[in-house]
Amino acid sequence: MTLALPNVIAASATDLDASSTQYDAVIAIYPTVSKELLSAFSFLSTFTAIDKDFGSTLTLVPDKNAAGGRLILAPTGSLNGDTDDVRKFQEIAKAAMKRAQAAGAVAPVFYFPSQIDGDENNPDYSHFVEVSILGALAACFDPIDVREHYEKIGKKHYTVKRIGVLAAEGAELTAERVAFVNAVEIGRRIAKDLGSPNCERMTPIKFTEYVESYFKTKSSIKLTVVKDIDVIEKEYPLLHAVARCSLSVPRHFPRVVKLEYKSSEPSKVKENLYFVGKGVTYDTGGADIKAGGIMRGMSRDKCGAATVTGFMATLAELKPKHVNVTAFLSLVRNSVGSNSYVSDEVIYSRAGLRVLVGNTDAEGRMVMTDPLCECKERVLEDRKNGINIPSRFFTVATLTGHAIIASGGYGICLDNGPARKANISTRIQAGGHILGDPFEISTLRREDYSLVMPGSAAEDVVQANDKASSQTPRGHQYPMAFMAIASGVNNYGLDKKKEEQIAYTHVDIAGSAEELYGSKFSLPEVTGNPVPAFAATFLL
Repeated sequence: MTLALPNVIAASATDLDASSTQYDAVIAIYPTVSKELLSAFSFLSTFTAIDKDFGSTLTLVPDKNAAGGRLILAPTGSLNGDTDDVRKFQEIAKAAMKRAQAAGAVAPVFYFPSQIDGDENNPDYSHFVEVSILGALAACFDPIDVREHYEKIGKKHYTVKRIGVLAAEGAELTAERVAFVNAVEIGRRIAKDLGSPNCERMTPIKFTEYVESYFKTKSSIKLTVVKDIDVIEKEYPLLHAVARCSLSVPRHFPRVVKLEYKSSEPSKVKENLYFVGKGVTYDTGGADIKAGGIMRGMSRDKCGAATVTGFMATLAELKPKHVNVTAFLSLVRNSVGSNSYVSDEVIYSRAGLRVLVGNTDAEGRMVMTDPLCECKERVLEDRKNGINIPSRFFTVATLTGHAIIASGGYGICLDNGPARKANISTRIQAGGHILGDPFEISTLRREDYSLVMPGSAAEDVVQANDKASSQTPRGHQYPMAFMAIASGVNNYGLDKKKEEQIAYTHVDIAGSAEELYGSKFSLPEVTGNPVPAFAATFLL
């Protein structure tokens, strides 16, 4: 497994010159053509004198005085409008890197000639350099299935060797910035490696093998794999129900993977974070089969678990002292056949509640609920032992089509009462905003709980109705209410003493885990989001 990153280096003014032996292209990123840019490349004034629009679009300009003879002009455009944000740097840096690659460059230097307002009064652009580098790195990475294909056919893999960065005073690249960017990019690459490949390349077993292979050298992460089917049935009965039909195919057997990080200095820990990632490696819809072509793309229904794994990889690089983090990866295939779980079944959850199944295509909430219950059990055990560090729970999933209808290509987060009081969703939104991984905040309401309330004495909670989420009012909100009830987390809300409460936030990344649209008939690119948002929120 190779995740080698280009070497990101702080550059100097001399690295922009043709005499540079380190770099073979200059990429200038700026809002508008400025005196600083014209001072560095005086010949551009010849063009700006006759063309007022010159420099307003991505352009490669031959320049014998620039490193590699290539100058790529990469304007962000306006940065001060109501809807402008730091993604403008991410997007233009990615496009410019692709242009540099097309020109044959393997070592571009990014030059930011202009001062960018990113002080405490306007923090929107406080990390524009990091965001730009992340955009560039996204342009020069191929996920594991592509790399394996190149190896199979003996094709030499084009790689970018290094990326130089020269920014105006106040935004210089520091060692700390490089370390943070590299850690986030490693996490994104892990997420893309796991989220991108087809359902046979990344079955639950192969997903697990990848995770085991990567983390075996990371001593800060404790890894546990639950593979015994009888244990899964006993400990994670709702997950087992979803996996039941896949048990006739050994290569599709389910797995539950646990990743645990403990701070090396327990006295500095401010939060215990618990993440549960949905890893449905293929979702047929089950007995309520996805008909009419909507099964397309369901190999990407594992991106919740993929990004949680990526975040743990970022964590392993940075080794923060102020958090402990535990992650559960719920890895199953929702197959269809004679042993499928079906609507009208009543299944006991790990918490002992009777779950009435309403739709087998609502499998994501099923596979995350029992691990969420285990998180609750761990926190309650800690409290019994006198450990009362604030604990935050997260379910992370490409859960609903309704999320895409509601918010387009953005992630959505929802808080229960204690999480709302602790501003968890607000923190995630703020963190994602500064790293170009934006979130919308939705609200969990009483109606969401009402929708899943039992209608008879034969059940304790109802999993779903018989319609797709996109055809259901509050289709991306009410699944959180189900998971809270079925796991027992709802018993630790605002009506309890503060020290007894549990903060729970649901994160639906159906809109942000992939680019919103693919290329023609192809599948969209997996983004690796929300690794940057989580890193900015909990690790910066």
